[in-house]
Amino acid sequence: MFSADFLSIPRLPAPTPSTAKDYRLALRLTLLGLLLSLLTAFVTGNTYDLGDSINHYLFSRYAPQHPDNFFDSWAKPVFVLLTVLPSQAGFIGIKLFNCAVAALAAWQAYRLAEGLQLRWPWLAVLFTYAAPDYFRIQFSGLTEPLFSLLLVSGAALTVRNRATAAVLVLSFLPFVRSEGFLILAVWAVYLALTRQWRVLPWLPFGYLVYSVAGAVVYHDLGWVFHRNAYETISHYGSGQWGHFVGQLPGILGWVLLGLFWLGMLAGVLNWLTTRDAARPPAYRWAERLLVYGSVVVYLCAHTVFWALGLFASFGMTRVMDAVMPLLAVIALQGLHLLTRLAPAPRRQTLAYALAAAVLVFPLTGARTGFRWRTDFSRPAEQQLLEHVAGQLRPRAAGRLLLWDHPYWGVALNLDPFAPRRHQLLNTWRENQPVPAGTLLLWDNWFSSTEARVSYGQLRQDARLRLVREDSVLRDARKPEKGYTHLAVFERK
Repeated sequence: MFSADFLSIPRLPAPTPSTAKDYRLALRLTLLGLLLSLLTAFVTGNTYDLGDSINHYLFSRYAPQHPDNFFDSWAKPVFVLLTVLPSQAGFIGIKLFNCAVAALAAWQAYRLAEGLQLRWPWLAVLFTYAAPDYFRIQFSGLTEPLFSLLLVSGAALTVRNRATAAVLVLSFLPFVRSEGFLILAVWAVYLALTRQWRVLPWLPFGYLVYSVAGAVVYHDLGWVFHRNAYETISHYGSGQWGHFVGQLPGILGWVLLGLFWLGMLAGVLNWLTTRDAARPPAYRWAERLLVYGSVVVYLCAHTVFWALGLFASFGMTRVMDAVMPLLAVIALQGLHLLTRLAPAPRRQTLAYALAAAVLVFPLTGARTGFRWRTDFSRPAEQQLLEHVAGQLRPRAAGRLLLWDHPYWGVALNLDPFAPRRHQLLNTWRENQPVPAGTLLLWDNWFSSTEARVSYGQLRQDARLRLVREDSVLRDARKPEKGYTHLAVFERK
């Protein structure tokens, strides 16, 4: 069940070179996936969501004018640094950046699978691209793709005996997503158990770099924690313990999900039995700790955060896209487990048939696959905001505007970080003075949830006059999803 000396895991041997066939297949699949993503990026007007996706883009787009954005805890410093140039091309720039990142992550998933001596490692590329939500999230301004790239790159480098390079890459993970601190703890355990004492001190490298750089701006070496953007007790509330596990079908699709759970079973069986004895123990331990360990820690952490209402968790299942390349490698183990049930001559045929099913499933129109009408078109809410912004733009010229919906910044083409042009509705809620003529742009989600300002409060305020209000069904085919309601008020 365990190695002879559990506290002394063997180090990895020298990496074995890849076969030319596997390399070519992986490269072709990666390039094909990238091409398809790039074409989709230019065709789709969808931004995945109109909240965090837009906010991250805006932080990067206006970072040159507002250098503090490079060290913003919520925006994530490394993400802002790497996306500031693409974002100058508009939202298409950050979409193309994420397409490139996803391609590199898929390639590194192959490198990881190959380094772990798994059969058909090139299928890790296909599994990464065929996960419906991971494909969709490329066309956003979100941080999950970049996190997934750094994570899987660190794992791939580690299994190729480049632990120092891996740790240097991973040390910057907390500045892409805060869960990076948890991943560093996983690597610390692995490095300690493999007695790589010279590598361990490099784990805080990224933290030290940004602590010193940020101290120049904030005059505080501890700014990373002192300026943490996430409240300990979330005002979003809490949810069910099984929320993230229950939502995995929407992330992976049913076929890939089945292979993933079989892969989790394979991981247990490989640990408890000798069925995986053909691989050197060092590879098995690297896989258990770095692949399975990272996924389990990540999933459990988000489960706890949402169930207990901690650290501004909102139960958004898209966070699982941040470990998608590792999920693809685990699914590859599930494929191996299933194909071993077939006679040896038929195993490859069965593997290819299952891979084809993984690829085709998102295209079937199933609820957990691609939803063509909503996933790749501009939602009604986005169209309404653009319509209202177009009519409002002449009236808004030179005035202070208060809003919370991130997309107003895009629709109005205004710098949301310029305090003379934009402030949050908190300004009004806290009774801070604003000049006559100030426009308040209220919506029934962000204004109510983030600013906690209701339509009734503004409608009954004698200092304001209603300029216009608009509403639209979020989904005309599903009225139960409700309306987007916008209201524009003017300070008398």
